[in-house]
Amino acid sequence: MRATRLTAAPLSPLTLVDRVYRRIWDSINTGQLQPGNWLRIQELARMLRVSETPVREALIRLQQSGIVETIPHVGTRVRRFTRRDIEEVFDLREALECYALQQGASRLSEAVLWRLRRQLKRAEAALQAGSMALSVSADMELHTTLVGAAGNSRISALLTNLLDQIRLFAGFGNRTPDGPRRFLEMHLRIVDLLLKPDIPAATRLMCQHMQLAKQQALRGYFGSEPPPAVADRNHAAPRSAAAGGRRRPGMGGVDNPRGTRASDRHVAADD
Repeated sequence: MRATRLTAAPLSPLTLVDRVYRRIWDSINTGQLQPGNWLRIQELARMLRVSETPVREALIRLQQSGIVETIPHVGTRVRRFTRRDIEEVFDLREALECYALQQGASRLSEAVLWRLRRQLKRAEAALQAGSMALSVSADMELHTTLVGAAGNSRISALLTNLLDQIRLFAGFGNRTPDGPRRFLEMHLRIVDLLLKPDIPAATRLMCQHMQLAKQQALRGYFGSEPPPAVADRNHAAPRSAAAGGRRRPGMGGVDNPRGTRASDRHVAADD
């Protein structure tokens, strides 16, 4: 039987789409692109120095993950999230992750738990030095490991489908002054409880962690928590008194397709 030969050529467009997708997602996550900012394919392609095709495909992926929205005959823009959007994602995470922890904690070896603890301690030291990157990666590693231990493919699939929104909303919480430190403290306590082991206490703390993360995400996104009826009815964009109502310049977020009102484009910085 003749061996199948693979060439690298078919993979390059996918790799390029992945890079464009990540650049746009990072710009949204860091606040360079604000909720309500319009995303013009031609402008993004020019700024990223790529053709329009990978930009178009990246925007489709972002729309599928719920990060951007397309308005027929108008254009694509960064999605404005409501209070309910954020609450639903964290409530679903709480239900799934707390159940997964309860079911899979006994399968976690001490070696795995100690590795997670060392990562968290390194992240703690880095956070004290002013760097959040290790904290974010240790956070994701912890949650992925605890969910994976349950061995429930459907829970993993549901969370994977929400991964972009989970990471984005978690980033909102990291914008609050005390959010990253409090999250790290809770992560360390969860691992210490699992090392004892005290699975019921660890599960309860995980549920509390999700509730705290939800409240911090709301604070980070809205600046203050608006009444649910106001946020949901008006689909309100996040505002911050500190920003003074000014919009930060962002990649591709300044266009006004087909006469869209300026009030629809204006969103204040939220961190």
